[in-house]
Amino acid sequence: MLPAGPTIIDVIANAAFYYGLVRALAEESRPVWTRLPFEAAEANFDAACRHGIDARFVWPRRGRYGGTGEVDAVTLVRDELLPLAAAGLDAWGVEAADRDLYLGVIEERCRRRVNGASWQAATFHRALEQGLSRQAALAATTRRYAELMHVGEPVHTWPVGLPEPVPLG
Repeated sequence: MLPAGPTIIDVIANAAFYYGLVRALAEESRPVWTRLPFEAAEANFDAACRHGIDARFVWPRRGRYGGTGEVDAVTLVRDELLPLAAAGLDAWGVEAADRDLYLGVIEERCRRRVNGASWQAATFHRALEQGLSRQAALAATTRRYAELMHVGEPVHTWPVGLPEPVPLG
């Protein structure tokens, strides 16, 4: 259910975001599932699968008039879901420093518009542009992913692309 890493801090950030958000959404007086038709939720899921961080969603509007509107994934996460997740983590009793550290990873992904999937796609396409075959680009991207994963920095901080080859001689 939760997206994998690629690093430990990414995994913990994903879990903090998820569990904080679930707690806050479950405790809302008018939960999101009462304000969003199932068909819209289904379409949102499909959009997320197809477009990742660049997806656009139908989401309930706040305020007196309600209804739904269209919003991009980054804006939805940054402006609405992160504050809810923070409130949910507070309700769980998570220390503010921990909450801010892990939700800060999610916020930075939004600010930079980079997550694990977008990093992989961009690195793969850059490898193709450098002349690698599809198979070689996939292998090189996977090797680079494993390399950077072991460094332990969150994925949104990783440089896109492959390192320059070291000249021989």
